[in-house]
Order: sequence, then structure tokens, then C-alpha cells
Amino acid sequence: MKPYLIIFFISIICYCFGCKKEHSCQDLKMKRNHSGICTNDCPGICGCDGKTYCNECDANKNGITIVSDSPCQ
Repeated sequence: MKPYLIIFFISIICYCFGCKKEHSCQDLKMKRNHSGICTNDCPGICGCDGKTYCNECDANKNGITIVSDSPCQ
């Protein structure tokens, strides 16, 4: 039973202290410097976070760069 407890506690410690790898493509500087004003055209583009945004401006105001000029799959 002790090996299970050790694994359990190691898992809890890793979760609490960020052993998980989370890749974020969000650019906080881009988000901070964006005016927040975008046009209403919405052809759909794919952001680096795997989410579909209306347009590049909409993605950029969230600090997200685009990876495709079409909606995410």
C-alpha cells in the first residue's frame, strides 16, 4: 500500500507546483497593447491555441497569433 501512497503524494505535489506541461501561445504584451477595437467581419481563422476566432484582430486582442486563415479543425 505504501507505493500507492507515495505515487499519490508525488502526483499531488506535481499538480500543485506545476509539473504539468502547459503550452501557452498567448502573448500578453500583444494583448496589453491592443486597442480592443475590431471590425465585425467574421471569416473564421485558427489561433495558435486551437480555437477559432472571427478574424486576426479578434485573436490579437486576446494575445493570440493566427496559424491558419481558416477555422480550426
